[in-house]
Amino acid sequence: MIAKQNSFGQKKEGGISHSDKASASQQITSILKNMKDKTGETIRISINKRTTIELPACLTQAEQDARVANYMKLHNI
Repeated sequence: MIAKQNSFGQKKEGGISHSDKASASQQITSILKNMKDKTGETIRISINKRTTIELPACLTQAEQDARVANYMKLHNI
C-alpha cells in the first residue's frame, strides 16, 4: 500500500492557510479598535508591576475600587 503525502501546495481539508490566519488577525484587531473607539475615554490602573487594566473614565472612585478588587479576586493577586 502506498501512503499519499501532502505537498506544500495542497491544503488539508478544513485547514487554515497563512493568509486566512492573517485575515482573521486583522479582523480581530479591527474589532478591538472599534470597541475601544466606542467606549470613549479610558484610564489605566496599575494592579502590580506587570499588570494594568483599562477602565472607563466615567466611573466613580468607588466603582473603580470595586472593579480592581474583583479583578484581584478573580486572578488571585
